[in-house]
Amino acid sequence: MSCLALSLTLVSAFMPAPPAAAEQSAPPPAVLAQAAPAPVEPPPPPPVEPPPPPASSAPAPAPGFVVAAPVTGGLAPQLKGLSVWGILPYAYYSSTGLGLGGRFMIPLSFPPLLHTPNVRGDGFAIEFGADYLHWSVGVPGYDFSVNWFLPSVGVMWNVWFNDKLVVYPKFSLGYYYAWVSDLPSSYGGYGSNLYWDIDAGAMYKLDNGLTLRAELGYSGLKLGVGWLF
Repeated sequence: MSCLALSLTLVSAFMPAPPAAAEQSAPPPAVLAQAAPAPVEPPPPPPVEPPPPPASSAPAPAPGFVVAAPVTGGLAPQLKGLSVWGILPYAYYSSTGLGLGGRFMIPLSFPPLLHTPNVRGDGFAIEFGADYLHWSVGVPGYDFSVNWFLPSVGVMWNVWFNDKLVVYPKFSLGYYYAWVSDLPSSYGGYGSNLYWDIDAGAMYKLDNGLTLRAELGYSGLKLGVGWLF
């Protein structure tokens, strides 16, 4: 019996311990402290694109047609100022006369009549002033002179083709006074009355501030210059 016990003791001494027992006797592994992860920033939002423009409700032009430019025109520059001119009146008793005249222009506040791309615009103005005409007439036996003084007031319609060229018709009412001088002592003559006139004229603005003028009407052909602003 003692021999059997001795044998079991020797066998147990040389046999390894079971794995479960080894694991139970080993100390637990140390737990390392981990740092908290850094916060992750969210990605930037996508760029905001403007909404597309609304689709036009106007129908497209048919093939072969061209869309016309918008209508322009309207109220043109309004002029104000003084004009003076020389006059070549109509012949009187086969005598060519000469004359002088002047007008002062004031713009009127009327709406424009033209709305077309062919002109710059239009407007109305009033002009008042006077003309003086003189003829030297020679007949067998003596010479004499004829004189006319013609104050008037007129309304003109100025049509601007561009920023420089203006054409106009003008309707005027006036009162003339005419007299004859240098007649023999037993002769004389004078007269006066109301009159009306329709003129056609043109103006051209220069870069130096002056305006060239030409007009044809009751008094004859007028050529002059204006200080209009």
